[in-house]
Amino acid sequence: MKKLVVLLSTIIALVAPKIAFAATPPPVVVSPPPQGYQNLGNFITQAITLIFGFAILVVLVMLVWGAFEWITSGGDKEAVGKARNRIINALIGLAVLAVAYALTKVAADFVGINLLNITIPGPP
Repeated sequence: MKKLVVLLSTIIALVAPKIAFAATPPPVVVSPPPQGYQNLGNFITQAITLIFGFAILVVLVMLVWGAFEWITSGGDKEAVGKARNRIINALIGLAVLAVAYALTKVAADFVGINLLNITIPGPP
């Protein structure tokens, strides 16, 4: 065991100076990413994406909430009816979101706007 400790300490002692005096690369200067939005089009695009994403998250929560109420109703007809209505309303909300997105996409294609990259012309 002592021989192994002596061998390892010798290897470390011989390698350590080479590691310590190794050439270090110059520091990499990373510029911070631009903050805010460069134009109004980027803001509108991100806002639309955020609103639809948040609405879908709310629909998912409502579905899970309705399912939980249904499971924990214990056979009570009023509680089951309330849970069923919550699930139906969440599915109707999902359908409304899908129709709203489809109408927005069709209207944008008809007008010639790319929803994922809205460009608003600046002043001449």
